Order: sequence, then structure tokens, then C-alpha cells
Amino acid sequence: MKTTTKFKEKFLFLKLCSVLCAIALVLSFLYLRGYRINLTESLPYRIFRIYDASDKIISRWDYAVVDYSRLKHNPMIETALERNYLGGYPMAKQVAAISGDIISLHDNRLYVNGEDLGSMIILSADSRGNPLYPFPTPVTLQSGQYWLISNPKRGFDSRYFGWIERKSITHIAYPVF
Repeated sequence: MKTTTKFKEKFLFLKLCSVLCAIALVLSFLYLRGYRINLTESLPYRIFRIYDASDKIISRWDYAVVDYSRLKHNPMIETALERNYLGGYPMAKQVAAISGDIISLHDNRLYVNGEDLGSMIILSADSRGNPLYPFPTPVTLQSGQYWLISNPKRGFDSRYFGWIERKSITHIAYPVF
């Protein structure tokens, strides 16, 4: 009787190991195919498929993946890295404005070419009490410049670090779920 119980325990253990290996294999395959899970609140979707952006045209409302190490000339990005806002992950945001657009932030609202795109709360301090400063607007985006927004009205995006250059966008993310 005792041998049968041990056999069943070993069988269940091997079955569990097989299931976990299968899950790991499927997740690895999906990762290699460009699928990523968004673990932050900065975007409304949780699963994306990413594509290399080097040969893609970036359009308004695309989801851009930004390599913030290419933005180190930007004092607010340097501050964000010091304060660990970005968590060591690539930054993904939605493109709200492209070259030629005029950006204006006032009364906690974002305007692009005079069109009200909605609430964009400008905080004077982060959750730890560190000061935050809005990027000065109005500003007209030049060729190869993009204005990024995040989903939460209190998110960390271009309202603080300003426009980004095309060379900083490494991937385009397409929402799956």
C-alpha cells in the first residue's frame, strides 16, 4: 500500500513538472515571437506584440517602446532613472503628437493643434514628495520629434520629459489583449 502511494506521489510530481515545462516552453516561444506582458499601469492593454521600429513609420496613436538610455541628455529622464520611476524596463507610451504638431498643456489638459485631448494632470511632486516640473509649452514638434502620453492621468510621460527623438523609439507595440 505504501509503495502505491509513493508511486502516485512520484507520478503527480512528474506530471506537475511536465505541465510547468510545457508552460515555460510556450511562454518562451511567445517571447521569441515578440509578445510581451505589460506589468505597469501606463498602458490600458496587458499583452502586446512588439516589432522592430527601425523601418517603420511612427504615427499618431501608435504604441512606442522607448529606449530611455538614448534619452540621457534629457534632465527629467536622468531624474526618473535616479528615482527609479522606470523600474529598469523599456518605456512604452502612446504617441499623441508627431512632427509639425503644436503641443500645449494648461489647466491640467493636453491640447494638440488646439484640440483638447483630455485630462493630463500636472503634479508638483511625486508620491515620495520629490518635486516634478512640467515641460514648458507651447512647443511645436520638429521633424523626427514625438510627444508621448500614458494612460493614467497622473502618469510619467512627455508632460514632464518633453518630446523625444525618433532614434529613441526602438519598437512599435500592437495591443493583443
